[in-house]
Amino acid sequence: MTKTILVAEDSLMLRKVACYPLEKAGYKVIEANNGIEAIENMSKTDVDMIITDLNMPGMDGFELITYVKDNEKFKHIPIIILTTEGKKEMVMKGLTLGASSFLQKPIKPDKMLKEVQTIFNKTTKGA
Repeated sequence: MTKTILVAEDSLMLRKVACYPLEKAGYKVIEANNGIEAIENMSKTDVDMIITDLNMPGMDGFELITYVKDNEKFKHIPIIILTTEGKKEMVMKGLTLGASSFLQKPIKPDKMLKEVQTIFNKTTKGA
């Protein structure tokens, strides 16, 4: 069964950099420009994981994480924060809100794929 990953990132270039290795690894990828678009996409398609930027217009990553974790239908979905934020407080806030982990930009495809696989392995064993 192919896993579906939603990538919420307002920079088209960075979104493509994140999506390409995921697609190449066999995942189905859905793209969103911000949190609002991510929620719209999640209501149409079952999502197995979310990778989100923190700083996005309209609805940022923190608001998206809060929405997902407060919603019965979506709260089981693991979330990886993808950020340029080097501040520990920002990352800790995201993890406290319910994100599973975070990755620092610039995106390192191998590291991202390894993190995705690690989280899927954990959630499969815990299910």
